[in-house]
Amino acid sequence: MNSLGIYFGPKTINIVETKGKKLISNIQIPQSSLASGDLDEQLPIEVKLVAIFNDELRKNRIDVNKATLCLSGKDLIIRTFEMPVLPDEELSSAVNFEAKKYIPFKVEELITDYQVELDRSSRKNSILFVGIKKETLDKYLAIFAQLNIKLLSIEYSDFSLLRALRLCGAVDSGIVGVFGMDAQEVEEASFTVFENSFPLFSRDFSVGSAGLESPAAPREPQAAATVEKLKSEIRVSLDYYQRKFPNKKIKKVFLVANQEYASELESFITEIGLVSQFVNQSNLARVTGKAVAYSLSFIKGYSAALAEGIKSGLKINILASKEKVTLAQKQGARGSAASLFEGIKFDFRVISAGLLICALAYAWGLYQAQPLRKEIQAIVDKRAKVTSVSPDASYDALEGVNAKYKMKFDALNNIVIKQLFATYPLNIIPGALPEGMWLSRFNLVKGDDGKAELTLEGVVYLNDPNKEIMEVNEFLSNLNGDATFSKYFNDIKVTSMDRRLTEKVMVTNFTILCSSKQGSK
Repeated sequence: MNSLGIYFGPKTINIVETKGKKLISNIQIPQSSLASGDLDEQLPIEVKLVAIFNDELRKNRIDVNKATLCLSGKDLIIRTFEMPVLPDEELSSAVNFEAKKYIPFKVEELITDYQVELDRSSRKNSILFVGIKKETLDKYLAIFAQLNIKLLSIEYSDFSLLRALRLCGAVDSGIVGVFGMDAQEVEEASFTVFENSFPLFSRDFSVGSAGLESPAAPREPQAAATVEKLKSEIRVSLDYYQRKFPNKKIKKVFLVANQEYASELESFITEIGLVSQFVNQSNLARVTGKAVAYSLSFIKGYSAALAEGIKSGLKINILASKEKVTLAQKQGARGSAASLFEGIKFDFRVISAGLLICALAYAWGLYQAQPLRKEIQAIVDKRAKVTSVSPDASYDALEGVNAKYKMKFDALNNIVIKQLFATYPLNIIPGALPEGMWLSRFNLVKGDDGKAELTLEGVVYLNDPNKEIMEVNEFLSNLNGDATFSKYFNDIKVTSMDRRLTEKVMVTNFTILCSSKQGSK
């Protein structure tokens, strides 16, 4: 019987059909194709995806109505933490309470499941917590419902990867790390640590959208920089892990990567004091029966297709958790409705009498309201006829019209009443200028807060720098001493003064700033 594994990665979607362990079909759909192509650009991504899926399944003659869905870290919340050993009846609520410390969402927004592993050395439970946002899960379920494909399970891609590694003879007992990357799909780089196949730590990271564009020439500057970035991310991942599990040492790191980078990555792992083993694509090809160019997306999709035949040892089941939540909600709704009428006996004579009383009360209310309606209509008829206001306008509508006119009135008030009258202060300036001084520029500005600023720029020439400075100070004193001018501007100061060569003559240039703390009326 054929099986189907589907991997939704950040850059590609892989559909892999197998029969036993043998590869039958492998379809790769770039995520970028969903944003372009022959389909209407206005269509939702989900509709485009269903159309492309159907087309690819038909072209490759794939007729399998069950599949295992494999998702990347961007769609799932994966956390591992320790808890005391608790009774089974208390464990579920305790796990949800503890998980709130480690996730950026409300637990109520997620569909979650967890697995417990007893750590005998610390006498504590290791909890693997997996969650997915409800709207994200509903999106995937809707897509596969339209494709008439039943999902058997939903897995995290790095956990699925264990099956392919076992087929290659790569995973053994103890604490091991798995680093996966693809030179063409570098967005999928990840580092995961397992203890006897139970996940202790997982981290997906991005190395940049450019990727390693030339796997055949890894020493090119761009490729070399990306390799250095990968090394840095491995160091960061190991630091995170060692801080979290200081007593659990990794004994080996399995490298799932392009052949061209094997030696460089193995050397790096050796440099940091760990043992490494490179997983060769040819090992997997002997199992699948077909040679496929290296693709981490393909390996993850292939691993998902093996879900029914090769058990990973993990018991996380997001779909079962979704069904439990749905069932609980239905039962809760039925229980709530039923409890409203529990213990009540219905007498149709009493019900009929009640309905009659309600009808009479309603009719009496209509009769009583008639005089009031007539009075209101009479008042409306007496309204002054205004062309811009409908005679049938409600109170709220009249309030809206009143508010608009008030805004217009306030605007006119600001223009007419609150404007700055500059004639009086400006008329003072010529008389305050000492002999040998003239103004070269002035600028008057009034801000929204009502504060006015007058900038005066001028020149003094007396063929004596000291006298010129004294004359600027005299001008400043004249302005401060004038009652009319200081009424408008209560902060007058020299902001700059220097000597410059103008028309082959040295003169003193100055700037005086006159400010008012509040607007003048």
